Amino acid sequence: MGICHSYAPDGRCISLLKILLTNCCIYDCSYCINRSSSNVRRARFGIDEVVKLTMDFYRRNYIEGLFLSSGVIRSPDETMGEMVEVARRLRLEEKFSGYIHLKTIPESSADLVEKAGLYADRLSINIELPTDEGVKKLAPEKRPETIRLSMANLRRKMEEKAEPTLRTKKRERFAPGGQSTQMIVGADKTSDDGILHTSARLYGSYHLRRVYYSAFSPIPDASSS
Repeated sequence: MGICHSYAPDGRCISLLKILLTNCCIYDCSYCINRSSSNVRRARFGIDEVVKLTMDFYRRNYIEGLFLSSGVIRSPDETMGEMVEVARRLRLEEKFSGYIHLKTIPESSADLVEKAGLYADRLSINIELPTDEGVKKLAPEKRPETIRLSMANLRRKMEEKAEPTLRTKKRERFAPGGQSTQMIVGADKTSDDGILHTSARLYGSYHLRRVYYSAFSPIPDASSS
């Protein structure tokens, strides 16, 4: 947990409360400190705790929004459901008008992703690594084609919601800040040119607002620490 800086769709630099709902995870991605085989101390926030923390920080003007991510607990749908519920309570029960960025889990149901878009300003699906080969080697439980399909479905949903409805003649609210992604760089042997080629393809194929890069940091003895 911490406070990070990001940019809103209008270009403003804003402070966000960045929270991992849990560092428990069913996946064993070799580049992640929170992989299932890593002997790290596990923790998990409850939905009420995240809502309260966010509102407390927001009311004190420490933050202007929430960036919520999570390890995968038991199943993608269970985890995504909890993150969506946090956003729903903030918007509908707390009348939170700040910025919300939700990480979206590729294999979660279309219904949950649609609900996420109703409450979040931006959604993001991590591409994980620059190449399919890298994902298959370092995150073998994840499927690159499933990740891309999820990004494509999210793009289609955004395009669908961007059209004015026949009844109201207005656009429905759905993740007005668009979608973004993040990739780990340095975990495999992909060249800078290869990374930029992948990024260009992602921008073009899925109309991303931004590709974020996270430098790989080797994890010494993570399985026995």
